[in-house]
Amino acid sequence: MSTSESLLTRDRTRGWRMGLGNMLGKEVAAWWRTRRWWIQCLAGLLLLNGTLALNLQGHVRPDNAAQTFLMMAALCVPVAAIMAAQDSILGEKHSGTAAWVLSKPLRRPAFLLAKLVAHALGLLVAWVVVPGALAYFQLSGAKGLPLDAAGYAKAMGLYYLNLLFYLTLALVLATLFNGRGLVLGISFIVAWSGPMQFIGQPIQKYAPWLELVLPWRLLMDIGRQPALAPFLAVGQRLPAVTPIIATALWCVLFVGVAIWRFRRDEF
Repeated sequence: MSTSESLLTRDRTRGWRMGLGNMLGKEVAAWWRTRRWWIQCLAGLLLLNGTLALNLQGHVRPDNAAQTFLMMAALCVPVAAIMAAQDSILGEKHSGTAAWVLSKPLRRPAFLLAKLVAHALGLLVAWVVVPGALAYFQLSGAKGLPLDAAGYAKAMGLYYLNLLFYLTLALVLATLFNGRGLVLGISFIVAWSGPMQFIGQPIQKYAPWLELVLPWRLLMDIGRQPALAPFLAVGQRLPAVTPIIATALWCVLFVGVAIWRFRRDEF
């Protein structure tokens, strides 16, 4: 029996979950039975922990080095989530694979959710858990005492929530548009509008409310508004919770719209 055949088993599930188990098994295998997982892990270690190590060796204060770590996580890591989401949907739509797979006993919501769950787990391990754990020891060694593990884990939770926002954003855009340029362009504009000063200043002047409903402040200072993750890392009270709640709601909304739109798409 081939590997592909071994992933396909008789599924008696009915309703919107029909085929979810088989599809999820296929998507998880695409992460952990190929080179994807270690390439993603290596990229995360080089980008995040490599930058952190260079800063610490350059005698940058651990607190400032940690801020740079979060800045890299906010600006660069969403690219991995955006690319993964848009390629998993548009790649299969353009190649005709999606139409072939959906001709089997597989519901469209199950198709989308399997991809979302597999990518969310893969990105969690490769871009949050592995580099985050190593960064904990790097920063603890630089400070000469262990960081508060609970607070640090909460800060990493905001990092992951930020990543999920861009994963689900690219997912819904890939169901709304057929062109990669639009999906990537809109996603990158949203990701970089707040942190990039030349774009952020007009936003602060004309639409400051966007800072409350988008995930920009989770990891980075935006204008005069401080980032939220450092407060959690040191066990201090958060100055605001609206960005956290709004980001979580956006993720749910994006998934809901993606399922609604994908069920009406024609292949």
